Amino acid sequence: MNSSVTSEPLSGREREAWTSVLVLADTLRALVSSAVAPATGLSSADYLVLNRLSDAPENRLSGLKALAAKLNWSPSRLSHQLKRMESRGLVERVYQEGTGQVTMTATPVAEQTMRVATALHDEAVRRYFLSLATDEELDVVVGLAARIRDQRANLADQKN
Repeated sequence: MNSSVTSEPLSGREREAWTSVLVLADTLRALVSSAVAPATGLSSADYLVLNRLSDAPENRLSGLKALAAKLNWSPSRLSHQLKRMESRGLVERVYQEGTGQVTMTATPVAEQTMRVATALHDEAVRRYFLSLATDEELDVVVGLAARIRDQRANLADQKN
């Protein structure tokens, strides 16, 4: 690890590294979305939700909080996103009587749209990211992301 945790202001190098991470994430998200959205009408948020539902058995998940956690979103944000997607015929939400639990399902329209979107998404990820990175750089990105995820999980465990 390069830096100790202090309350001191970020050094020039630390600020540059942090800004670079933000620019990288924002730029890649915009580039990939610009490859997917025109052909499919899906925003990056739509794609993320449908991608999670596509990974689930029968394209269906139960529990708003569970899906929100998988997306690193608040339940409120997810609820609003699902409402917009439902109005466009991409998802169905069914509330379970008694429990109040919601089951979210990708519609056949969404499944068809995702086939096109996934191909465009994958091609854009290769074009704008993977083709520019070496295997060693990819290993660094994957390793760093895993450490950050683990740190977040540990913080969440400490709160519980």
